[in-house]
Amino acid sequence: MRKLIAALMVLALAPLAFAAGTQDSQTVDIIIGQGTDPVILDPPMYSDTPTHNLNLVIYNRLFDLTKDGKIVPDLAVDMPTIEENGTKYTIKIRQGIKFHNGNGLNADDVLFSFNRSAFHEKSQMKSIYAMMFDVKKIDDYTISFRTGKFDPTKAPAGKSDAELKTFADRAPYYKPVSFGSQLNQLTWLGASIVDKETFEKAEQDGTLKDYGLTWAVGTGPFKFDSWNLGDSVTLIRNRDYFDTSITSNAEKLTFKTIKDPSALKTAFLNKEVDLIMSVVPLDAREIEKQGGKILSTDGYFGYHYLGFNMKSPRVGQVNSDGSPVTDGNYDLDQDSTKLRMAILYSVNPSDIVNSPDIMDKRGIVTLQYVETLPFGHIDNSAGTRIAEGNTTTGYYNPAKAKQLFDSLPASMKQPGSIKCTALSGSVYVKEALVVKDQVKKTLGVDLIEIEQVALSELATRRRNTDPKVWDLLVNWTQTDDAYYIFVAFDGFNTSLLHDTKFYSAEAQKYIDRGNSLPNGPERNLAYQNAQKEILKVMPRLPLVAMLGISASQTNIEGVEISPSGSFRLRNVARVQASK
Repeated sequence: MRKLIAALMVLALAPLAFAAGTQDSQTVDIIIGQGTDPVILDPPMYSDTPTHNLNLVIYNRLFDLTKDGKIVPDLAVDMPTIEENGTKYTIKIRQGIKFHNGNGLNADDVLFSFNRSAFHEKSQMKSIYAMMFDVKKIDDYTISFRTGKFDPTKAPAGKSDAELKTFADRAPYYKPVSFGSQLNQLTWLGASIVDKETFEKAEQDGTLKDYGLTWAVGTGPFKFDSWNLGDSVTLIRNRDYFDTSITSNAEKLTFKTIKDPSALKTAFLNKEVDLIMSVVPLDAREIEKQGGKILSTDGYFGYHYLGFNMKSPRVGQVNSDGSPVTDGNYDLDQDSTKLRMAILYSVNPSDIVNSPDIMDKRGIVTLQYVETLPFGHIDNSAGTRIAEGNTTTGYYNPAKAKQLFDSLPASMKQPGSIKCTALSGSVYVKEALVVKDQVKKTLGVDLIEIEQVALSELATRRRNTDPKVWDLLVNWTQTDDAYYIFVAFDGFNTSLLHDTKFYSAEAQKYIDRGNSLPNGPERNLAYQNAQKEILKVMPRLPLVAMLGISASQTNIEGVEISPSGSFRLRNVARVQASK
């Protein structure tokens, strides 16, 4: 009888043991709850946090960025040798590293990966390589490259940088120029190293079309196992991982998709998942009350913004025939500019920062695009747009907003005429609603119509910037690197990061200068001047600088938050919960 009772007790307690992953003598399965499916497990082809979380442990890069922003060697043996006034890099690659399929990694794989990320038509990470040329294999475990930019004086008349489709093509027409962020960019996911032999074979046998969807091969501490679309992706431990210092005891990482934010939070509180990220501040408060751990980034890792479609005849700038302005010179007296500024002066970001349902004071009102980085932050606001605002209410000036709005023709005051896009179910929808209500209250017209879209559609809209589809966009961008920040305003950048399609000839001059300089006072000044020019036009209204907030169960250790806000899971472990 006692044995029967004991057996029944074991059965009754069994669900508790397996509620959030399993831990027996054989298997530790750690479950990461995410609000959306990853898009594709092919690093240069997409850029979003749910996808990053997986790709960070499937793949490696030559260099890694620690949680406090320090660059360290990863697949590289050591930091690069940098010569010729900061324009030539030589990198030695670790020997003995194997891909998940057993193939060895060498310099050919690095060059193949760089070329694919830099020039593949679908790559979203081309900006990483925009200043690289003369990329060479020195030997099986050494590569070199130079940094520079296109020099029209070296090229035949009519030839442009966009026509150059390989690093070798660039070499005759590029002049060496130092680029302070190049090493930082080689830590980005788009610089992950893939297996050349496997890709070439897959291209021949027709399986390459499924890469990143039904299979993936990297060198990371976990490898692809399966993807149940709409439900979960499972990774398993890479027993042959080259870095034996990792401390993870996980045999499996399961990335569970729970699209309903309320259901995701409930799953965490019920201990059905071990980790969740992009926790909204109100939920963070509840999680802390119920004993969960809150994990945050070091400092402000990004900003939320209201983006204006600069191709829109309503809030951007177009020529008399309706075509977008492309000469880089904006007429700030146009009616579309006045409407853009009327919206800007109608918005009080403190309502977003202080709302318990949005930021819950886990962020600050910001007036610029660079809040904590050493390069580009404007300290002296005299003579700049920043002087118009304050860090309590932003640029909010209802009297000025109404004055501008009243000067517009009736055709630009129609209810619902301004289309605003935001990611479905996200905090950005709540922020868009605040903006919509504030504009309605200030201007007296319900101008803005909000459309919630899925992540893939959001990416399409950011990439295409179709003025027939959207005028406003509420989103965020990370700010862990000055170059990355200014990609959003670089008129020659073709990625979705450049979602407003802003181009100012004057700002471009300073952006190019900042991009080409090594770290130091001159680079700082160049980016400061770029910001000043951009803020004159205001293609993006910065709303709040925010912390990245995630949560873990108390028995999960070893999780770090990267400067971009993604999970770093190489050392994730389940430990015995304290009694």
